[in-house]
Amino acid sequence: MDRTTRAVTEIIDAQTEKREIKTARLRKARLEREAGTQVKAVAPKSKRVSAKSPAKAIK
Repeated sequence: MDRTTRAVTEIIDAQTEKREIKTARLRKARLEREAGTQVKAVAPKSKRVSAKSPAKAIK
């Protein structure tokens, strides 16, 4: 049982370390991307309504 517990602990620790490395890498990339992009306030585009009636548009 001691061997099993030790093996499981090693596997879980390895998975946790990989996950933390990946998270740190993704966080760093996101922060660099956000620092490089300028925040622009863009007004939403208005949607144009077709002048055609729905019956004519279906043809």
